[in-house]
Amino acid sequence: MDHIVKIKIEDMEAVYGIAENGQVSFLLVPFGAKECFFEKGNADPLIQISCTGDASSIGFCAGETRHNSAFTRSFTYVSQNISETGTQKSITTTMRSAEGIVAEHVVIAHKGCRSIRVFTKVTNESAPDLTLEAISSVNLSGITPYAADEARGRLFLHRFRSRWSEEGRHERRSVEDLLLEPSWADFGVRLEKFGTVGSMPVRGFFPFAAIEDEGAGAFFALSCVCESSWQIETVRIDRNLSVSAGLADYEFGHWRKTLKKGESFATPEVYVTAAFGDLTTVCDRLLDVARHKLLMTQRVETLPAVFNEYCTTWGNPSEENIGKILQVIDGNDFAYFVIDAGWYANENGGWQDNMGDWRVSKKLFPNGLKPVVKKINDAGMKAGIWFELEVVGKDADAAGDVGHLLERDGKVIISGTRRFWDMRSKWVQTYLTEKVIDFLNENGFQYIKIDYNETVGIGCDGAESPGEGLRTCMNATKAFFEKIREKVPGIAIEICASGGHRLEPGFMELADYLSFSDAHEEKEIPVIAADLQRLVLSQKSQIWAVLRSSDPAKRIAYSVCAGMYGVLCISGDVFDLSEEQRALAKAGVVFYKKASPVIAHGLTKRFGRFQESNRDLRDYQAGVRYGENGQVLVIVHSFAHDAVQEISLPLAGDYVITDKYETGDHEITITGHVLRMIFADDFDAVAVLLSPV
Repeated sequence: MDHIVKIKIEDMEAVYGIAENGQVSFLLVPFGAKECFFEKGNADPLIQISCTGDASSIGFCAGETRHNSAFTRSFTYVSQNISETGTQKSITTTMRSAEGIVAEHVVIAHKGCRSIRVFTKVTNESAPDLTLEAISSVNLSGITPYAADEARGRLFLHRFRSRWSEEGRHERRSVEDLLLEPSWADFGVRLEKFGTVGSMPVRGFFPFAAIEDEGAGAFFALSCVCESSWQIETVRIDRNLSVSAGLADYEFGHWRKTLKKGESFATPEVYVTAAFGDLTTVCDRLLDVARHKLLMTQRVETLPAVFNEYCTTWGNPSEENIGKILQVIDGNDFAYFVIDAGWYANENGGWQDNMGDWRVSKKLFPNGLKPVVKKINDAGMKAGIWFELEVVGKDADAAGDVGHLLERDGKVIISGTRRFWDMRSKWVQTYLTEKVIDFLNENGFQYIKIDYNETVGIGCDGAESPGEGLRTCMNATKAFFEKIREKVPGIAIEICASGGHRLEPGFMELADYLSFSDAHEEKEIPVIAADLQRLVLSQKSQIWAVLRSSDPAKRIAYSVCAGMYGVLCISGDVFDLSEEQRALAKAGVVFYKKASPVIAHGLTKRFGRFQESNRDLRDYQAGVRYGENGQVLVIVHSFAHDAVQEISLPLAGDYVITDKYETGDHEITITGHVLRMIFADDFDAVAVLLSPV
């Protein structure tokens, strides 16, 4: 490396390696404290870019990756500009190819934010039409700088897998296990590539990766902001490990983008952080950008409780049913009452496949929805309504409107029983403005749950490639969500996608609340909810607590305690509960409200075994959340266990018990810096609120 440039950003440093041949590498490291080896391998360019006709890197990688392609290697250093205000620092590193293509690598850092935003902008200044087939938002290279060699046995890749009703499952694997160890000849590209293809960006994996250097106790982590197809690549040839992230490329995500002379393209952002510590702390640092972007109305100290009638009526809401529910719940307990799917059912009661027409069911709501909203408001709650606004069900009249539905290769895209509106269409925008935005205002709704229950797949027509079509369509969807907020004063937006399939930074930042999962009333809810605390702001993570009249008291406590990992959302047999059950549930809601400042602003330490199977839970799980207000919320779920279970949890200081939520007596005590409790039964739970002495 000819020259190393270090630029301090908060408690980190941006490190740029400028080679003799003009190529530039980039790495973010924790500031100071350890000796670094930045020159132990070849420069791995900070902008990874490829176009049609490009040559892949040598080392048997054609068809797998465009990393270090000939086009990437043709870019050389032009300049670096640093600008700074009282609240923000930006670093723009400009590269140019011989063909007249200019690429800018942009870093944006906000004051007090422990992570940075990175993206790439490319401009065709003089070349003929240029068709991109791959471009990274960020490429971190030189991992790990804390070893002079390849750091064998100490580098681990962390990622989070996700499937329907099993979101956020953590995985930690060594680079050797992933065959990312350099060969005997430092030849042959080593690659672990993963991502998501389609319009559900958290189907398979969360757009997250972290490399842990166990020897140094350091983490290098990133989160990709991409609502369409995305990819993360961990690549190695020599002693340096690289991690790049951004839009899915042509091979993986069917993406191409053509730039005519004078045209530019900016990639989605990637959030990046680096720190010494543990994974939980590093994940929390990445969430700082989301905290920075919170709207003023979202900068809350306490959290609401929500009632959603879906698991009460199972798609059969009606004026009668809602009136019955309102006899037993009110605004003393809940801030919102959400009418979920089914309000638009046809005359035969069908509702699962007629989304798109959005006509209020006269059978269910003979007087329309406005009187029902008034009843909800009179009970002291704000009314919410469910839409799956981007799709058209097979039984809807709108399914015949093929001119405004997404197509691929000239054919309407059908996923399961759903078609998809082309959200780029002015006609669709006008139609949905009337059916959704005008409807919300006319009926007085102050909350919208936006669901999404299928994926477009590889992409759609209307652009240079299916992947680019998908990207532009998802951008139009986001724009419509923003329009809802603009045109409906005070609206609260919940984003759902069969539960958690849209828990991606861009969608998460658009929302006030996010559906954590579709595991509506399963025993694994506390595990999923706790896993997601690393990836989602707890003040937005809405968690089901479904109560059944057949539930024993310990199951009521189990469900309500699980909801305390985020925003508590009650549903179920609320009008059939016994007085004892209702009193226990109400006590849980009261406790949750007391604890909500800790839930909204805190950091959770997890205890208990890693669950090999979420469907066969063993032993226990505990979350000890240290709030910014000094209080501590402890949530403990006992799973299947033998004999009487005694659980001891270390505390980081001197605390006293100020409140607790339980059924029965778990003999909860504090001795020194240890909180102890006893569980006689399987699948029971307690929550304890602590205050400093």
